Amino acid sequence: QPMKLDGVLDVMTIGDLLCDDDDTLITSDSYFTKLLPKYLVHSRSIALDALREGLTLNGGPLYLTFHDFFFISKRTGLVNIPVQFCALPFGVVSKIAFSNPTISADDVIAFLEPRYNAGGECNDKQLAKEEQEYFFNNILKKLLKEKEEEEHEDKKKQDKDLETGKSFLSRFVSFCTGLNYLPHRIGNPDFSIIVEFNFDPDECAPESLPIAHTCVNTLKIHGLVYNNDKEKFEEKLALAIENTEGCFGMT
Repeated sequence: QPMKLDGVLDVMTIGDLLCDDDDTLITSDSYFTKLLPKYLVHSRSIALDALREGLTLNGGPLYLTFHDFFFISKRTGLVNIPVQFCALPFGVVSKIAFSNPTISADDVIAFLEPRYNAGGECNDKQLAKEEQEYFFNNILKKLLKEKEEEEHEDKKKQDKDLETGKSFLSRFVSFCTGLNYLPHRIGNPDFSIIVEFNFDPDECAPESLPIAHTCVNTLKIHGLVYNNDKEKFEEKLALAIENTEGCFGMT
């Protein structure tokens, strides 16, 4: 039977609701067998369109149809992506197209890009840069490795953290980028996490928590780097991550 809308017997088609040419009447049967499945696809059309437009050929977007997704480009002609990939080992295709399934300290460190700043409050600019370099190489990197080792020591905790995405490394990556994964470097050579040492008083003070701008994958730390006190930095970073989890970013 046709559905009742607002107490009035009304005849509505799937096309009326989804703004297409589907003239199937919405009944108690078609509502569950046709409308709901179609609506789920329709509601994700933005993501599907973004995926289609994200594929490129010679710098141009491939506007592929849903049914001929891997074969047809209206702009440049026949494109057979499986043929292009078939000569490549699966591992290479995975690295180009997808992210790493797990995050290691070495993965995170490989993406870190320091931006040193010898200005601001420090009179000895050379000393300021040396302190920042020491912090980057001997405190930040060491902390990431130590956290990974601590979690590996407790296998049960590690397995649980991997399932929930709550390992320290995944939380650190999410804090800096807003993402819960790291892309493969071979397929994303321009991706980086910038570690910026900052003396801007409007953004951070010597004792401020680290700041993250997820829109530009940037972690900002005051240029005096907590006097290279590892315990203090670890405490500040943990508090910053905890206070911003579930948010877009700490800006």
